[in-house]
Order: sequence, then structure tokens, then C-alpha cells
Amino acid sequence: MNTDPKLEFYKSQDFMRLGQAISRKQWQSAAMIIRRMDTRAKEAGIAEFEKNFTGLRQCINRRDDREAKQILAMVVNKRAGYLNQQTKEEERWQNIPT
Repeated sequence: MNTDPKLEFYKSQDFMRLGQAISRKQWQSAAMIIRRMDTRAKEAGIAEFEKNFTGLRQCINRRDDREAKQILAMVVNKRAGYLNQQTKEEERWQNIPT
């Protein structure tokens, strides 16, 4: 079990759930997921998604799935970048001779 709140946030299934809710135009569900993600990001000390989450909320209120998907793609790319960086760091530590 990993105790790093940032890593736990980035590994959460909420990113996938949000994408599904937007694709299915389940706006109430999407709003609840984005609220939960925003809270968890703030608790983990992650501020880089704040503008994206605000934009997603506005899209959800307007029921604009096209723009919401575009913003979500940016969020997912940021997430993938962080997870790739973490993987590289873990590999680097595993290859250090002891």
C-alpha cells in the first residue's frame, strides 16, 4: 500500500470514471467526481489541476461534452507525465548497486 497522497491521487480511478461520465453525458455523476477529485488534489497539495477542474465544472454546467473532453485530455496527459516520471525514478533507485 502506497502512502504518498500525490501518487495515490494520480493512480486513482477517478480519471477514468470522469471520462466515462462525460462520454455518457452523465452530468450529475461527472460533477460529483470532479468535486471529489478537486478535494483530493487539494488535500495532496496538488495545485496544477485547479484551472482544469474549474474549466471542467463550467463545461459540466453548460453540458458541453466536446470542450469537457478536450480539457480532460489535458488532465490525463499531465497525469501520465507524472506517473511516467515516478516510474523512471523508481527504476533509477532499483538500479543503484548496494
